[in-house]
Amino acid sequence: MIKRDAIIIGSGQAGNPLALKLSGAGWETVLIEKSEDMLGGVCVNVGCTPSKTLIASAKVMHKIKTAGKHGISAPEVSVDFEITQKRKNKIVEDSRKGVKKNLGEAENLELIIGTASFSGEKTISVQKENGETLEFTAPYIFINAGCRPASLKIDGLDDVKWYNSTGILELTEIPEKLIVIGSGYIGLELGQMYSRFGSEVTIVEKAGQIMSNEDADIANDIQKILEEEGLKFHLNADIEKVDEKDNRITLYFTKGKKHHQIEGTHLLIVTGRKSNADSLHLEKAGIKTDDKEYIKVNSKLETNVGGVYALGDIKGGPQFTHIAYNDYVIVSDNILNDKNVSTKDRIIPYTVFTDPQVGRVGLSEKEAKDKKLNFSVVKIAGKRITRGLESAETQGLWKALVDKDSGLILGAAIIGTEGGEIASIIQMAMKGKIPAKDVATFIFSHPTYSESLNTLFDELE
Repeated sequence: MIKRDAIIIGSGQAGNPLALKLSGAGWETVLIEKSEDMLGGVCVNVGCTPSKTLIASAKVMHKIKTAGKHGISAPEVSVDFEITQKRKNKIVEDSRKGVKKNLGEAENLELIIGTASFSGEKTISVQKENGETLEFTAPYIFINAGCRPASLKIDGLDDVKWYNSTGILELTEIPEKLIVIGSGYIGLELGQMYSRFGSEVTIVEKAGQIMSNEDADIANDIQKILEEEGLKFHLNADIEKVDEKDNRITLYFTKGKKHHQIEGTHLLIVTGRKSNADSLHLEKAGIKTDDKEYIKVNSKLETNVGGVYALGDIKGGPQFTHIAYNDYVIVSDNILNDKNVSTKDRIIPYTVFTDPQVGRVGLSEKEAKDKKLNFSVVKIAGKRITRGLESAETQGLWKALVDKDSGLILGAAIIGTEGGEIASIIQMAMKGKIPAKDVATFIFSHPTYSESLNTLFDELE
């Protein structure tokens, strides 16, 4: 049995900085990652970094195709997808190499490549690639093992070639006709991306609106924008079966009492993610999970077993890289700096990287109503954004919620160019408890997108 001060399972956006922080403080730390190809976690290797890189390339292609509105003509646009993919792969590889270099240079830190699982309350077994098994124990154990793409039970799916959000990023060809099952942010981002590369894209969704967690006006606005680009949507769709013949995939579904079928060359399923806790043998340590196998934690991210923490996606809740990183901040501050930080009342931002973006922070209107809060809603259309008019980017909708009693901002949804950046400005105002009426009179540089926050909050009565 090898004794260490801390064991970290998973080298994601919480595990990596935590390993460096603890080892830098003199803790003898071991970091366990299943594969060297996954150093840096999902985000770096098969999530944010590769997808946003390809999305950026697709946006360039779209800009060229739509340059006519500026009086600029361009010959027929084509894409060398091999070069596009090489660019993406290099960015991913360079990021992974950077992670490996930083870990390798750290003192008091040992990186083990292998599969980790619990063998007891505070003991971890690691099966290395060469077949060797190592046993570690430590007073502190941190689980940052993440999630993986979930699948669906569809009649005939086992006999059909289909892709999840990881596999679709590795295509060497641009799909002729792409069917996307799922209209969450991943489905919308990847659907629009391949549409801009030249695919005919159809999105199929069981719910009655896309992005089902968002307010209807926000979901409807982004759907309209995507439809104007040529994407097709089938909502309220109950999938019956799928089959494949002669390299053509047919998806069968019902809407109401009517039967429908659509044909495609490629099938993408993006209907959520599944916790990786099922491979950790948590029962041997007595660690509790919920009914979806997410690890239960308290507001300081500690499990029911003292000294064992769960960080990032594997604990459930918002599944974003920046939340995992904030989990690391909370845990390291509490343990190393004797602080009393928790996840209570933290303001959650996120961005859907469609074009235009959907920037979100705080409460939605639905959530505010559920909480029975006394609030006002302010909105402005994209065509009122001065910078957008100048840039010929007038699509979208800006929306914010303001507490009628305190005058503070409760949340916002920004559909527009760099909507995520605008939502981050609102987040800072929320964190600083700056009243909305003060934001209405801030001096913003002209002409910037942020200047239209004056316009938005000037809508307050």
